[in-house]
Amino acid sequence: MSNTLKTGAIIKERYKILGDLGQGTFGRTYLAEDANRYQERCVLKEFAPQLQNKHELQKAQELFEREAGMLYQLRHNQIPCFRELLRTSIGRKNYLFLVQDYVEGFSYHQLLV
Repeated sequence: MSNTLKTGAIIKERYKILGDLGQGTFGRTYLAEDANRYQERCVLKEFAPQLQNKHELQKAQELFEREAGMLYQLRHNQIPCFRELLRTSIGRKNYLFLVQDYVEGFSYHQLLV
């Protein structure tokens, strides 16, 4: 995947990228701080699938947006809270982010090692 956001990048004059947390099938995940919440840390999941087929890309976006809708409805102490589904443009590129609370801890990979 190319076009990763650089550390220090500001999204929508609100979210400052602190670093890269990882990537998956549908995109990348970043650690950020929220200027509207006293620099509280949060997670930005970027929708950036590696699909070429227009139908597959549309379906993937529907699934990503459905995930956001489900997270919005969930309230559980073991699931990071949903903050917003954010659409923005940086330069000539359009971005779609799912923003959630950041929960400090270990990744599944770190627990296995």
